[in-house]
Amino acid sequence: MNEDIIIRKSSALYARYGIKSVSVDDISFMLGISKKTLYEFIENKNVLIQKIVESNIHMFYEKVAMAANQEEDLFYGLCKMYLSIIKEIKKINPSYVHDLKKYHHREYQKIMDFRNDRLYFLITDYIKRGVAKGIFRDDIEIKYVYFNQINKISILILDSVTECPETIPVQEIYKLILNDIRGITTLEGHRKFDENYEMLLQLK
Repeated sequence: MNEDIIIRKSSALYARYGIKSVSVDDISFMLGISKKTLYEFIENKNVLIQKIVESNIHMFYEKVAMAANQEEDLFYGLCKMYLSIIKEIKKINPSYVHDLKKYHHREYQKIMDFRNDRLYFLITDYIKRGVAKGIFRDDIEIKYVYFNQINKISILILDSVTECPETIPVQEIYKLILNDIRGITTLEGHRKFDENYEMLLQLK
């Protein structure tokens, strides 16, 4: 047993059931150790949540960044990143984020800062390059495009339990983002996008 294992397995438990529903006793039982042993590695539940959030942010960033190579086709790279974001958020129980916001606001703010900074740079860099290449319109406000798309993903996944009677599949959310991307293309970009639409739609 080590700290990394505790963080990884506890994170999976929180992501599945939410924070409020999981006690330290639950974590100890899942790990097969006593609470006393657990506290030898982690000072308390708040420290554990802090380490989990920081670890999850790092892994989220790595997966999205690895989803697209800077040398790839811009449509392909941008769509791969959005699909990766959708898949990663889909793994999270909505109550996990809601519990963070309500009971651990400082850690929740770290996620918001990550969304507004590092993730923002990854996505908007692709859009800016697309504007420079003439495939995206130069009259769009890129930051608003990003927040429209990222908030749409978050709402459809994390708020859908109350707003929609059924879980929305990854592919349906991805199609909505594809339509958003098509909407910011130039005439030339639109032509290229439609030529590659079926390939983009089949990305895994």
